Amino acid sequence: MNIFFKSINRFLGYILLSILFIVSSIVAATPDSLSPLLSLVRKNYNPETSLSTKFSLTIYWSVREKEEQKQGRIILAPGDRFRVTVSGETFVSNGETFWHCSAGANQVTIKQLATVDRAMLPSQIFARYIAAYSFRELERKKGMVLLAWKCDSGSTPYSAIRMEAKATSGRISRCVMTDRNNNTFTYVFTGTTFGKKYARETFDFTIPKDTRIVDLRN
Repeated sequence: MNIFFKSINRFLGYILLSILFIVSSIVAATPDSLSPLLSLVRKNYNPETSLSTKFSLTIYWSVREKEEQKQGRIILAPGDRFRVTVSGETFVSNGETFWHCSAGANQVTIKQLATVDRAMLPSQIFARYIAAYSFRELERKKGMVLLAWKCDSGSTPYSAIRMEAKATSGRISRCVMTDRNNNTFTYVFTGTTFGKKYARETFDFTIPKDTRIVDLRN
């Protein structure tokens, strides 16, 4: 497995996939079953709407009884464009070319986006979850709504999700996800914006000087 797929599994796997699993779990419900709040969340996190958010992530590994913390930022735009930074890793796509920069390895890997597993792309993960997930509203307090979802069947990577969203804006501010091994992933989102227009350069990548380049394009 090359460095791209190792990193995509390690970072995008439990960060991007988890974040977008939260949203796709909500928006998968049928239109008739959506409450006004969930309808607003679905509108906000539509894959055709640009999105920018900062996040902090605390992971609790139950077997090791150890915590791990990470911080990062995600920018998404229509057309498979994105820029993701987390823990010294940067993932960028302009819709045609994909760059992965590892500061620790001092290496940039370049691929044609068409050769990347599209199921792992931020813009495509929304469409992967077609089953309906039913969130229950537990309480409303100080403008925040606490939502909960639980699955006992083992058909999803997570057994439970608890999420806080702002009642007026439909922005997700906090989410706690528990996987099948009882590991917990606690996300706190800040500075989330929707619908912003980004300069073309946002989704291009300038390779730092003296960085090793692995160009896998034909």
